[in-house]
Amino acid sequence: MMLSSYVTFLLISSLFTIIFCGNIEHTVLRGVPTSLHSKYVPSKNFSCLDGSSTIPFEFVNDDYCDCRDGSDEPGTSACPNGQFFCENKGYIGTLIPSHLVGDGVCDCCDGSDEYETTIVCNNTCFELAQKTKAEREAKQALHEAGVIKKKEIIATSVVTKATRQTRLIELEQDLRKLEYELKGKEELKQQAEIPENEAKGKHQKLWEEQRAVREAIARDNQMREMFADLDTNNDSLVSIEELQKHTELDTDHENEFTAEEVRSILGADSVNFDEFNVTVFEQISNSYQKLPQISIETPVNQDDLAATTEAHLKQEEEEEEESAAATEGDYEEDLSHHEASTHVATSLDHGKHIHDDTVPEYDDETKRLIETADHARNEYNEVERKVHDIKRQIDDLKRQSDVDVGIHGEYSAFIDQCYDYEEREYTYRICMFKDAKQIPKGGGSEVTIGYWDSWCGPTDNKYLRMKYANGATCWNGPARSLTVTFRCGIEHKTVDVREPTRCEYAMLFETPSACDETIAIASVHPDHEEF
Repeated sequence: MMLSSYVTFLLISSLFTIIFCGNIEHTVLRGVPTSLHSKYVPSKNFSCLDGSSTIPFEFVNDDYCDCRDGSDEPGTSACPNGQFFCENKGYIGTLIPSHLVGDGVCDCCDGSDEYETTIVCNNTCFELAQKTKAEREAKQALHEAGVIKKKEIIATSVVTKATRQTRLIELEQDLRKLEYELKGKEELKQQAEIPENEAKGKHQKLWEEQRAVREAIARDNQMREMFADLDTNNDSLVSIEELQKHTELDTDHENEFTAEEVRSILGADSVNFDEFNVTVFEQISNSYQKLPQISIETPVNQDDLAATTEAHLKQEEEEEEESAAATEGDYEEDLSHHEASTHVATSLDHGKHIHDDTVPEYDDETKRLIETADHARNEYNEVERKVHDIKRQIDDLKRQSDVDVGIHGEYSAFIDQCYDYEEREYTYRICMFKDAKQIPKGGGSEVTIGYWDSWCGPTDNKYLRMKYANGATCWNGPARSLTVTFRCGIEHKTVDVREPTRCEYAMLFETPSACDETIAIASVHPDHEEF
């Protein structure tokens, strides 16, 4: 009977010990992450997690900081650098600074950080779990839809790349053929231009000679008229007294027109017609003016002047024809032909053409040669235009091939595409792999905020961010630049532009190209969530 009572006592004592020890362990391990439970064993001394010291286990969570890293007080606010683990069952376990424990504010969704206070914390872990689940499912659905479009872009990129390469080969073959054809057209053009230039040269030379004759006639008439006007006494001489009347010829305009000044012009006391022609006329022709007619003077014999002019004109023509016949036989034929059609020299209407500087129309043979050369030039120019066009296409294709559009070509849809973002004062326009600009809405010049530079995303995926650098320089500042960050979206569009730092712009851009297949295919278990 006594033995039975003793056994019963031992069983009851053991039971209380187990219960008591369990409560101690539960209390001691408050605020400790599950992954660190093996470090907190009540039957052993506790070693600070930073290895700085070892303390009796009863010092753990005794509201006194013994370890430098605060690891002995995971469940209290004793250590300023300690951390408290919120278990948050049904949601995501999190670490919070231990100084938030017992501060009267519910920081853990399960309220476990306020275990020693009278604050009643509502357990919001379920609601947070539901919200997180909905956000994750929405994100997954977005990435699923985006990945479908992304795969379409990649598939198109593969076809485009192959088509581009094929087209490049075709264009290079066409270019070689056209360059060979162009060389032949150039030779034909040069051959056609030789007789054309010769004929046009002859025509020009003939016209210049005829114009020189007309100018000589005009000069001779002007000189004769001036001589007759100066020779007031009709003695066939121009004297000092006669020229001295023309004070407009006095170069200093300060003193009287002296006899000595007049003599310096004439070179003598008087000059005859030939001397006047040789030494005086050129000196005074630009300044000479007729005197007002105050009395009736003996008029110049117009018949004699016309006869003299006609004789001089005929003499010039005969000299010109003799010179042409002596130098080139066929030139005389061209001259005669041209004279017959344009009435140059003696048959020219002097009053109409004396000051005419318009080149006469080409003869029929020259026109034919010009037409032949024009045809050759047009054919050459047409082939040359095709060569330039093909070279431009080749350059464009090579430029597109050299652009880094992602590992699988997922950013290939951006090539040669521009996108606008409207905000209150500006329109921001980014032309992918080219440049980005800020365009004022109120008028004014657009500003380049960067030229395509490189991909600059994180090491695990550099294609999530791109850099545009060396834009227009800010006033007293650096050159403008733009960083574009990509995130998953159904469409290609800019969703935000800011200037977080002066002259450094940040753009957020949505695109299917940034959608992640690992997120899209993440499994969801309706009866169990892992956070």
